[in-house]
Amino acid sequence: MEEKEAIKASKVSIISNVVLSVFKLISGIIANSSAMVSDAVHSLSDVISTIIVIIGVKASNKKSDKSHPYGHERFECVASIILSVILIITGLGIGISGLKNIISRRI
Repeated sequence: MEEKEAIKASKVSIISNVVLSVFKLISGIIANSSAMVSDAVHSLSDVISTIIVIIGVKASNKKSDKSHPYGHERFECVASIILSVILIITGLGIGISGLKNIISRRI
């Protein structure tokens, strides 16, 4: 039952973040705001993260088999590592973009 509830909550989160990303992106483009566009990218990364969570939850709840006699719980750890890498890449991308904007406006 927990898996179904987690997936349902994740689907709501995905829909909400997609809508939020679109509005932030459009607003950022109209207002010429790099901060708003960066926030749209961050919200979109949340969508990707949520999809990875769904995959991790489904994979970790599989029963043990011949090749995984102790089960598949480790997939949650793998999903966490993937999420960490995505967040680091997103943060670095937004940070680099912000620095480029700051530098280009000062020169």
